[in-house]
Amino acid sequence: MKKIAALILAAGESTRFGGRKQLADIDGKPMLEHAIDQLRPIFEDDLYVVLGAFRDEILSVIGNRAKTIANDNWQSGMGSSIAAGIAGICAAGKYDGVLIALGDQVGLTGSDYQKLLNAFDGSHIIASRYKEMNGVPALFPATYFPELAMMGGARGAQQVLNNSSYNISAIAIPNAEFDIDTPEDLKLFSSQLFEAS
Repeated sequence: MKKIAALILAAGESTRFGGRKQLADIDGKPMLEHAIDQLRPIFEDDLYVVLGAFRDEILSVIGNRAKTIANDNWQSGMGSSIAAGIAGICAAGKYDGVLIALGDQVGLTGSDYQKLLNAFDGSHIIASRYKEMNGVPALFPATYFPELAMMGGARGAQQVLNNSSYNISAIAIPNAEFDIDTPEDLKLFSSQLFEAS
């Protein structure tokens, strides 16, 4: 049985949203809590969240449901959050892989994450496929940890996930297509939830 950690990236300033996107209300709960709800039953004590901007406010939402890792360099972009997260995870224990997820891909379900886990063989990167590209959530074997720990820039893992020189298996995850970047995105998602109920 492989030991996998999950890492939710939630350190950004959310400028397009107007700030504090992680705490935006979706169906009576903060956005970040939705991601934790889907991942915690699968990962239990191996669930980590990278925090940066608004860290102290967001901590109260997480409570003891996930371990938190601080990215003091969060202004430099998503790559720095991946680097900080991997460093924190490697310091916490020995893992065979890490699933990198975003706090704002609110359409994802536990079964979407489970599909990626089921495909993991310990040597391939398992990427989500949507919008005709590979993206996150994505599962990286431990052999990639040194490279992830050196990551920087705003694009995060995209530079790896769409590079044909890497050993990547892609799985269609249509629910990953929707993420919330703006207040309009939030309104659209909330109205879809309302129609579905």
